[in-house]
Amino acid sequence: MSKNKHIAGIIVAGVFSVANLLAQEDTTINLLDMSLEELLKINVITASGNKQPGLEAPATIVVITAEEIKKRGYTDLTEIITDLPGFDVVNPNGRGGIVAYQRGYRTPITQRTLLMINGIIDNDLWAHEALLGKHYPIYNIERIEVLYGPTSSLYGPNAFLGIINIITKDGSSLNEDGTKTFVSMQGGSYNTKSVELATIGKKGDVSFSLAGKFYRSDEADLSGKWGFLSNKQFSDTAVWGPVLQHKHLNVNYGKYYSPADNYGVVGHIIYKNIKIGFINWKNREGYGSWYAADRAQNNALWKKSSFQLYLENNTEYKRCRFNTLLLFRKNRVWGDWAEAEPDWNTGMEQYSYISITNWNAINNSYLFKEDFTCDINKNISLQAGGKYERKQLTKAYDIPGYWDAFSSTIPTSTPGPQGYGAGIGHSKDSTYDIVVAPHPEMPAENLLFTDDAGTYLQFLAKLKKFRFNAGGRFDYNSIYGINTNIRASTIYLLKNKGAVKLIYGEAYQEPPPRQLFGGWNGRKANVNLKPEKAQNFELASMYSFGSLTLTGSLFYSMYRNVIKEEAENAGKRKIYGAELKSSVMFKNFIPNSAKISGYCYYSYTQALSSIHYNHTSGEWENGEVVLGDIAPHKVNIGINLPVLKNINLNVRGNYVSDRLVYSRNALREKEYKIGSYFTMDGSITFNYKVTSLVFKIKNITNIDYFHPGLEQADSGDDFTKRSLGYRNSLLPQAGRSFMISLNLDL
Repeated sequence: MSKNKHIAGIIVAGVFSVANLLAQEDTTINLLDMSLEELLKINVITASGNKQPGLEAPATIVVITAEEIKKRGYTDLTEIITDLPGFDVVNPNGRGGIVAYQRGYRTPITQRTLLMINGIIDNDLWAHEALLGKHYPIYNIERIEVLYGPTSSLYGPNAFLGIINIITKDGSSLNEDGTKTFVSMQGGSYNTKSVELATIGKKGDVSFSLAGKFYRSDEADLSGKWGFLSNKQFSDTAVWGPVLQHKHLNVNYGKYYSPADNYGVVGHIIYKNIKIGFINWKNREGYGSWYAADRAQNNALWKKSSFQLYLENNTEYKRCRFNTLLLFRKNRVWGDWAEAEPDWNTGMEQYSYISITNWNAINNSYLFKEDFTCDINKNISLQAGGKYERKQLTKAYDIPGYWDAFSSTIPTSTPGPQGYGAGIGHSKDSTYDIVVAPHPEMPAENLLFTDDAGTYLQFLAKLKKFRFNAGGRFDYNSIYGINTNIRASTIYLLKNKGAVKLIYGEAYQEPPPRQLFGGWNGRKANVNLKPEKAQNFELASMYSFGSLTLTGSLFYSMYRNVIKEEAENAGKRKIYGAELKSSVMFKNFIPNSAKISGYCYYSYTQALSSIHYNHTSGEWENGEVVLGDIAPHKVNIGINLPVLKNINLNVRGNYVSDRLVYSRNALREKEYKIGSYFTMDGSITFNYKVTSLVFKIKNITNIDYFHPGLEQADSGDDFTKRSLGYRNSLLPQAGRSFMISLNLDL
C-alpha cells in the first residue's frame, strides 16, 4: 500500500471523534448526554482570560475534559499531550518527560509553550522549560485547555507558540456541602508503581481542592535498540575506567538504568472571594536515551523542582470584575552527571577525561499581578491589567570540580589530577574520587536580579453575528528592554452552530538565563541574546452537523531572532500548516449503553529555516532549508465504546509520517529520514459502584520505532567508533507495556 493510501486509510478509519475541542464548565455535567452543538457553547477561559463560549474564543483551542481523561485511561500528562493535534512529540524516556514541538517549532527543550495550572505559569524560571512529565496529579483535573498560536498581547513573555492550561476541580462545584475523594493505585511494566489521591470539598462559604501523586518506575530498558545505548558502551573500561567502580542508587555504573522517582501536590482553599493555593512538585529521573553511552552514564538522577505559593482575590463592583494575584515561586535544577570526554590527544581517542559531578541552580521570584474586566454595555467589554515581577536567578551552574565551571565549595582554580579541575580524572587512572557537592544555597556572587513589568489593554465587542477582539501589551525587562505585541481577531457566528475566525497574533520569547549566563567550557553562553519574535496569521472555522462536528484551521507563522541550542540569535523561520479535526457522537448499537464517540485529527506542518548547518565546515550558513524533526503529516484517532453500564473500551492511534532529521543532526549530512510509524494504545474499564478497574496497553502492536534526537543530536550512527557528540541522533522507543489501575471514587 502506498503512503498516501496509508494516510487516507487512517483518516477514514478515524472519522469518529469525541468533542475534544470543547470544554465543560461544571463537573456535574454529564458530557455523554450532551449534543456536540451544546458542547460548542460551553465556556473556555484561556483564549481571552475570561469565560466565553468556545465558538467566540479568539483562538484555536482543543480541550480535554475529565470525562475523556477517565474514558481513555490516561495516567499522566505525557499521554495526553501525545494524542493532541499539532504537536511533534519526542520521548527520551528520561530527564523529566517528553519534549513537545508545538506547530512545527523545534526547540532544545519544551520552552516556547506556556504551561499553566489554574492560570498560574509553571515553566521553569531559569530555562523556561515546561516540564511535561509524570509528576502532575491527573484525576483532579476538570479540563485541559490547549491554545494554539502566540498570545503575548495578553499573557506577556514566552506565550510564544501556545498555552497548556490545566484547570483543576474545585469543591464549589459540589451541589451541596460535603466532600468527594478519589484514590488510584497503579502498577505495571518496568516495576512501575503509582498512587494518586484527590479530594474536593465544600462547607458554606469555604471550598477546597487537594491532589497528590507519587510515581516510581525503573522505566523501559532501551539498551538493545540503539548502538550508543548498548551496555557494551556503558561498561567500556577504556572509555570509563575507574568510573565503573562507583554506583548510583545502589546500582553500579556500566549498564543502562534510568529510573524515575517523582511526586506532585496541588491544592487550594477558597473563602468567599479569597483563594490561597500552592503548587509543589519534584521530578527525579535518569537520562534515558538522551545521551550517548560513551559520553554519559544514564544511571544518575537529574532533578527539577518547583514550589509556588499564591494569594488570589476576586471581587466585583457593578459591571467590573477584579483579580489580584500575589505569588512566590522557587525553582531548582540539580543532579548528578557522569561524563567521559574523549581524549583529544593523537592516538588516545579511545580513552577519556572522566568526571562524576554534582550540579545546582536555584531561582525564585515574587510576582504581583492585577487584572480587571469591565462590561461597558452588553456588547462591549474592556479588559486591562499589569504585573511586576522580581526574579533572583542563578548565573551559571554551580559545578564544583568540573572544568572551569563556577564552584561554591572548592576553588575553581584547583588543578586536580589532570590539571583541568578538581573533578576531572582520566580513564587510565586506577581510581577516581568524587569531589564535594555544591553548597545547597547559591552564593551571592553567582546571583542575578531582574525586574519585569508589563501592562495590557484588550477590547471585546459584539455586533450582531460578529465578535471583535483587539489588544496590545507593553513589557519591560531590566536585561533586554522593551517589547510590544498586539493581537486582533474577527469572528462570524454561523447560527450558533459554528463560526469562522480570522486571527492575528504576536509574541516574544525571552532568552533563558541558562543560555544568557549559564555557560562553562563546553557550553556556550551569550549575554547579548535578543528576544525571539513571532507573528501568526490564522483562518479557522468550526461547524456542528448534529452528531458530527468539523473544525479546521490554516496558519502561517514567521519567527525572527531564533535562539539556537548554541545560544545564538541566528536566522528566521517560516512555518505554515493546516489542522483538521472531526468529532462524532452517536447512539450505541449495544442496548442500554451510553453513546459511542470518536475523534480524528489531521495535522499538516511545513517548517523552513533561513540557515542550515554545514557538516563539512562545522558552521551554520545562510540558505533556506527544511528545518527537520517535524513530520509533515500526523493523524490522531480514537474511538470510545461503552458496553452496558459497567464496561468501557477505548482504542487510540497516532500516525507520524516520514520526517527529515534536524539540520544540526549528524545524520542530516546524508539526508536521513526517520521512518513513519503508527502506534496504538487501548484501555478497558470495569466499573462497579464506586470502584473501577482499568487495564491499559501501550504500543499494542509492539512496533519498533524511533524519535529524533534532541538539542544538537550530534552522536551520529557509526557504532564502531566513539560518538561524534553527546546527544543521540535517534531515540529508540519502548515496546509494548501494561498498566493496571484500581480506582475508588468516594
